[in-house]
Amino acid sequence: MAFLVSVRSIADTNCAHEQISIYYKTKHHAKFCVELAINNEERQRGLMFRKEMELSDGMMFVYDRPQSVSFWMKNTSIPLDIIFADEAGKITKIFENARPFSTTSIFGGYDVQYVLEINAGLTKSLGIKPGGLIKHSLLLPGN
Repeated sequence: MAFLVSVRSIADTNCAHEQISIYYKTKHHAKFCVELAINNEERQRGLMFRKEMELSDGMMFVYDRPQSVSFWMKNTSIPLDIIFADEAGKITKIFENARPFSTTSIFGGYDVQYVLEINAGLTKSLGIKPGGLIKHSLLLPGN
């Protein structure tokens, strides 16, 4: 439990980007400070060529509409958990511990509008799982 509190407080006080929260049912699981990848160039670059990432940081890929998405880890040296969510922010799939530099395709699903990349191991340690909800101002009102 101390680990979860630590992640929340880091994101709350030092975030220079966007904050997102993850809930499961009504329980708040975590808050992350994320960079947004909104256009094609940002989504293609993602976290490639980064050497490290703070524990509470991440990147959220935002698509204009729900669609089929696949990711890979080419030129990405940070092991990641990849969280796929639909247009309402509902987590539909999680790929844990994506291997750095792998060119193996990671299929996220057919109706994905948001993808969150965080440090590997955090989904398990924080209890983040499919059915959870990502909350951010870009998501539909009321979510």
